[in-house]
Amino acid sequence: MPTQASKLDPAAARLPERGVSLPAKRQKLPALLVTSDDSLWPQVGAIGGDQWVPRQIDSVDDLIATTEAGQSAVVLWDARGQATAAAVLSRIQMHSDRYVIVALDAADNAAAWESPLAHRQIAAHVPLPIVMDVLIGALERAREEIGARVALLGDGSGATQQPPRNRPKISGKSVAIVVCVLGVCAAAFMLFRPHDATVPVAVKSKPVEASAPQGTPGATASAYEKVDLLIDRAQQAMLDRHYLDPAEGSALALYRNALLLDPTRGEASQGLQRLAEILFVKVQSALDERKFEVALQALETARSINPGDSRLAAFDERLAALRTELGPAQIQAALNAQNFDRATQLIDEAARARMLTGAKLNQLRDEVRRRREQFDSGRLVALVGARLQQDRLLDPHNDSAAFYLDEARQTGISSAALQAQNQEFVKRSMQAARSAIDQRRYGDADRYLTELRNCGAAVPVIAALQHDLNAARSQPAREKSDQPQFLELARSRLAQGNVTEPENDSAFYYVNQLRAVDPQNMGLPQVVGAVQQKMIELARQALDAADGRPADLVKAEAVLRQAKSLGDSADLDALNGRLLEAKLKADGGALGSPGNMQEVAENSLTRLKPLQLQYPSRALERNIEGWVEISYTVTPKGKVVDVKALRADPAGVFEAAATDAVVRMSYKPAVKDGTPIAVTTKIRVAFRLAAK
Repeated sequence: MPTQASKLDPAAARLPERGVSLPAKRQKLPALLVTSDDSLWPQVGAIGGDQWVPRQIDSVDDLIATTEAGQSAVVLWDARGQATAAAVLSRIQMHSDRYVIVALDAADNAAAWESPLAHRQIAAHVPLPIVMDVLIGALERAREEIGARVALLGDGSGATQQPPRNRPKISGKSVAIVVCVLGVCAAAFMLFRPHDATVPVAVKSKPVEASAPQGTPGATASAYEKVDLLIDRAQQAMLDRHYLDPAEGSALALYRNALLLDPTRGEASQGLQRLAEILFVKVQSALDERKFEVALQALETARSINPGDSRLAAFDERLAALRTELGPAQIQAALNAQNFDRATQLIDEAARARMLTGAKLNQLRDEVRRRREQFDSGRLVALVGARLQQDRLLDPHNDSAAFYLDEARQTGISSAALQAQNQEFVKRSMQAARSAIDQRRYGDADRYLTELRNCGAAVPVIAALQHDLNAARSQPAREKSDQPQFLELARSRLAQGNVTEPENDSAFYYVNQLRAVDPQNMGLPQVVGAVQQKMIELARQALDAADGRPADLVKAEAVLRQAKSLGDSADLDALNGRLLEAKLKADGGALGSPGNMQEVAENSLTRLKPLQLQYPSRALERNIEGWVEISYTVTPKGKVVDVKALRADPAGVFEAAATDAVVRMSYKPAVKDGTPIAVTTKIRVAFRLAAK
């Protein structure tokens, strides 16, 4: 996944075309907010319009790594708590002498900025919390400074330009100011730089992304490119203030579509959170101006993004006093925001208060039911298409194209509406079944054949695949002859660094092949230990780099789960503990540490996403039944983490299927003293064959 620094698009922050005078034409300038405090963004993001192109970047390191050297911009630097402000200022100025810096710091620290102001290291100090008039005044002073620097130094394009007509005259004072700034910056840099350090060099590189689901490489790459495009469009929509409209091109719709393709994409989640902050400000402003329709729509949309926000209760209480005046408008706003449960709640409250007629209440209930069905159907069709793009045909079971196709059929979506998705699924499943047969993954081949029958694939096609599968299964001698090859392939892929990827050509894959066909092979224990140790290293690296980023946590969890399938290890237990702590921190924290969290009965929790089991093919073939006892943690956001198989009967048969199913569940968060908390619980997952 791209890092948070990619919130800055370098291309969008470049100067206007060469030969245009900035002061004369009032071109848009980049205003780069450098802070990790997202609460500053709504105010800075609101300065856009026809003057500025605001962006947020998380740190000075990210600023230097993701912007071009020599470009023009105003840098709004959150300088709170900076012990080496002079060194940081010099570092920014060394990256681009056309950057003009505005320091954001506490009001009571104004004295610390008197010297940088006097020496023109910064254009202004804006006290926090921000007062909009003060910020705008500082930006205008910074714009004038940029104009002077560009006039003296050029726009940084490196090309010789003809002076535009009517170029404003450069005063001797402007030249002196710029020379002074450059001299002071250079002196400060030499004074404060570490003597054993080198000057940082800005290197433009593609951000490291989380491991993509394996399958057809072209399909997977296309899906991730589409996510990038959606996020780019969403960011532009935010700049253009298209927060909720138009319906398909708004920031809300684009961020949500990106998360549909990749639920772990942090940029999309953060974008929605920023949108919610903007909407809460809009609610307050609209209520003060008695623009109730605008306020209601913004409020219900913010609620749909962050239903646990503490500000909702205060707004709801304020609106309750206006309920008679608002009438059904509040219900309609909840419907428009697709908050169907909220709309139903408001209808029930209106019925108890006898605010609406029986006919109107029935009409609204019918509208809720119709809109909910329409929303659910559209979402399922979109999910099928998204998982097909990612080549996630069968796995994970509860988040695959097959799963959503089955859900769509059960909800009554017509075959005509699903025809295109069904045809594409059949085509890809045929290819996957053929590949599984060739690689002797017979259980996977069985699963693809089952799904092909469910989708109504042509009988001759299924018969041909079944014939080839039966023929492959009847060649045990061939399997025996390939045992040494699996061992050598596992060692070779491990030496190449292909530990878990590609899915069907990695050290992990060939180790499992060898375990299946020759569990007594003398070379197996050594190669299993080596592969597991390397996987532990990969998981540790992902956790070290995670810093709460969802993609790195997902990657670490996936690798740890695979490593666990190779056997128990003290290192694995320690890393799983770290993973749990990181997930809880990323999910909003909890009361207490993982070791002393409250344990509750599973039936005391409310499931939002049910348990969906995939019966293991080998157990199904042999008519084996059994159970697995699972422990896990439910986070303050209702997610399931830290899933462990405690006991199983029989052992080694159902554990993987049970843990895969439990990790896909979700719950309504447990609450203590009005605050969502993390809790631990247990469940026994039973695998029973259907009665003949």
